[in-house]
Amino acid sequence: MVDLSQPLEPHTFRTQPFRDARPQLQDPQALRELANHEGYLYLPGLIDAASVVALRRLVHDFACSCGLLQRMTDTDVLRVVPGARLEGRGWDDPRFVELQRHLASAPEFIAVAQHPALVEVIATVANQPMWLATANYCWLKLPGSPAQTTRPHQDAYYLPQAPGLWTAWVPVVDTPIPLGPLGILRDSHRRDWPHVDAWTGIDLDPTAPDVCWATQAAHAGDVVLFQARTVHCAWSNMSQDLVRASLDLRFEPQPNEGTTALRPMR
Repeated sequence: MVDLSQPLEPHTFRTQPFRDARPQLQDPQALRELANHEGYLYLPGLIDAASVVALRRLVHDFACSCGLLQRMTDTDVLRVVPGARLEGRGWDDPRFVELQRHLASAPEFIAVAQHPALVEVIATVANQPMWLATANYCWLKLPGSPAQTTRPHQDAYYLPQAPGLWTAWVPVVDTPIPLGPLGILRDSHRRDWPHVDAWTGIDLDPTAPDVCWATQAAHAGDVVLFQARTVHCAWSNMSQDLVRASLDLRFEPQPNEGTTALRPMR
């Protein structure tokens, strides 16, 4: 039984590092084969540092204005205001909702979400043009909030009408293991997994032979792409006062009337 009050930590599972997909970038067929085999692609440093720094400054300034972050001259790390919390499940806190609205049309966000290198890789993997959809988020994961951890799940469980969906996870700050990077359940994209419910996600037995996570510390601007059926999570933020900021960017095939799951951004 999943206890949502307890943190989700990788040391309770078998883990291994992500497989670096950069050697396949110059070979479209090999890149697609790797993506289909693994269910994900790990592309370190795909987004240039200048674009990420500009977006991080925008996130920092907004989150400072609503009392979540300490104002810093150097934004390489983001520090929480002592005692600050996101209410509810985190994503329904009005400050989080307003952050998404603030970023949606910001040039700094668009520069990352529609970065040429990212758009090219997504189209190559899908072997067709892909559209940036509207279900995009900049997550702020504060320490001491295990109930707001992103538990293991498949996006296909929530969006069964979007089998062609791909998501790009992009850390906006350097994200060591204690800060809660992404985890990908190896070989999980080959079948549908039962979910306890929409909030709890998948109840995984750490001792099961088919449960092994790909995960590691990530740097700002790294990208992990994964399919809609790939089981993934984000580990709990176990730091003392640091905040994890990361993007979830959704891409789907060019929509045909009546078949699109997520309205594309224009």
